[in-house]
Amino acid sequence: MERVGMHMTKKGFSFRGPDEGVHALKTWITPDDDLFLVTHMGFVEIGSEHWYLDIDGLVGNPMRLSLSDLQAMPQREYMSFHECAGSPLAPTVPKRRIGNVVWKGVPLSLVLERAMISSDASYIWTSGLEWGEYAEVQEPYQKDLPVEKALSQEVLLALEINGQPLTPERGGPVRLVVPGWYGTNSVKWVGSITVANRRASGAYTTRFYNDPTPSGVKPVWSVAPESVIVSPSQYDPVLADMPTKIWGWAWGDREISSVEVSVDGGDSWQRATVGPREDRSWQRFELPWNPASGPHLLLCRCTNEIGEGQPPSEARNAVHSVEVQVRN
Repeated sequence: MERVGMHMTKKGFSFRGPDEGVHALKTWITPDDDLFLVTHMGFVEIGSEHWYLDIDGLVGNPMRLSLSDLQAMPQREYMSFHECAGSPLAPTVPKRRIGNVVWKGVPLSLVLERAMISSDASYIWTSGLEWGEYAEVQEPYQKDLPVEKALSQEVLLALEINGQPLTPERGGPVRLVVPGWYGTNSVKWVGSITVANRRASGAYTTRFYNDPTPSGVKPVWSVAPESVIVSPSQYDPVLADMPTKIWGWAWGDREISSVEVSVDGGDSWQRATVGPREDRSWQRFELPWNPASGPHLLLCRCTNEIGEGQPPSEARNAVHSVEVQVRN
């Protein structure tokens, strides 16, 4: 979907994030420098004057919107955690690429209402402007959303992140944002939307980003409950018999209701305090600790409001652990 005024830097599936991983995520709002950065096929740059969005398919009013058209529409802010699902080639390997940000943009529902979507519509296909090869597949990056999700007020055609215009690295000038769902669904450099009565048939909905279940595969959509210990890290000085606070972040599509922490490698668990969430932000948990000297394996696990928890291993949201050496 190459366009006039568009340039692509081909870098393949890449990653940028803090050197210390989750232990650097110490602030409620994650700064841009600490937020992960991934792409399957490369980074797209397109001038604002050349960007446009086509809306077609099962609509009564097909349209093309320019950036100024979108900017003139009502906008809203929404705080949400933002998490990468990890490599679709290794879906059970936890990557913990996570941050908490504030998006601002036009609710997708407003655009769909203007386009007058058909009552027969069941899915919204969204295509990005990136192109190239990933895992021996050459096709544009396209994802889909059930109509019910697409019409929810928090799904945005985002123009800003943390009060700043989206850069090309962040998918600007416009990207889709689907709070509560893995980042693979938040299509960067969005260029077209197609309203359809079936799921999209491309590789990124059929071959990649599907998880096996006893009843078949399910799309990688809603974020499962997950938690990480931010402090202490394996690099922090921890002294024996000195009051210490174990704290971290917990998140998921559904609100987290409880977090447990183990200081003995999972032999026993203690209930941590859990803070509230705003919109779909992550939630902070804390547990006071008076450690004895020696090595300790710290773990955390969380449960959401409907009782879903974290598996101990072999999953993208597997229990997080930290090895800490407590000194006299």
